[in-house]
Formats: sequence, C-alpha cells, structure tokens
Amino acid sequence: MSYVIKYILLNVLGPLIPHPKLRSCYLRLLGAKIGHRVRIENVRFILIQGEISNLQCAHDVFIGSGVTIDLSARLSIGRHAIVSPGCSLITHQDFGEFNGNAMARHYPKTYAPIVIGDNVVIGSDTTVLAGAEIESCTVVGAKSLVRGRLAGNSLFVGAPARFVRKLSAES
Repeated sequence: MSYVIKYILLNVLGPLIPHPKLRSCYLRLLGAKIGHRVRIENVRFILIQGEISNLQCAHDVFIGSGVTIDLSARLSIGRHAIVSPGCSLITHQDFGEFNGNAMARHYPKTYAPIVIGDNVVIGSDTTVLAGAEIESCTVVGAKSLVRGRLAGNSLFVGAPARFVRKLSAES
C-alpha cells in the first residue's frame, strides 16, 4: 500500500469515524492487530511507510485523543493498558539523514519496537522512545520521557522517567 493511500486511510478518513470502538474495528480491517473492546480516540499516525500491522493492541486497551503513533517499527500494547491523551509513541530515531544534517553521522537512523505490558498506565503528554519496554503493572507519570526498560509493578515520573516506588495490590 502506498504512502499516500495509507495517509488518507489513517489520518484523513480515520478521524471521521465517530466512535473509538468503530475506529478500532476500522484499523483492524486495515491490518492492525487489535483485540476486543479496544478504544482508540482520534490519534495521529506518523512514519506510515511502516506496516499498519506494526500496531498491536491486546484486549481492553484505551488510547486517548491526540496520541501520536509512529508505525516505523512494532508497537505492542498489552491488555488493559491506558495511553493517556497527548502521548507520543515513537519507534524510530532520525537526526536528518534524509536532508544531509551533519548530526546524522553521529546519530544514525534506527528503528526499534516499543513494548507496553499489561495493566500499564501512561500519563498525559508522555513520550515513549524507540526501544522502550514498560513492564506490566507500571504507572508512568504525566509529561515523562521513557527510554529503555521500566521495571514492572512500579511508579516512574520525570524526564527521563525515574523510579519513584514499587506498587502493590493495595496501592
């Protein structure tokens, strides 16, 4: 499928779908792997040269309005996860190789998957970078920057996201 067609399907027609559950069904029809009872609000897709099937959501996922989703590499979201409004899920790094930016020699273009575990909550306006893994039962505070691996059953906040405390069933 060409870039232009994917852009129209994802970023022009997708937002016209009136209900988040219907939008999930629409993305499933386009090739995304979407589980049951997934709610995807109005989101924006970037780097859609990647496959639509790179988007993989388990059952009972919520993705809020204004989330930016990069389809360069796989984005896997576990059961009952919440991606709050305004977040960015970025599966690539490119310092301008395409336009000759000198920094691209020092920071080569990379693509890496993002894995979000089960029962994760990602606070509003958080950025999750390529290669990040957020283990199950983790809370990431609003406006955080996630890179690398965040341990499960924990609370992380800040830019970069730093460990605050372990979470228990009573928390």
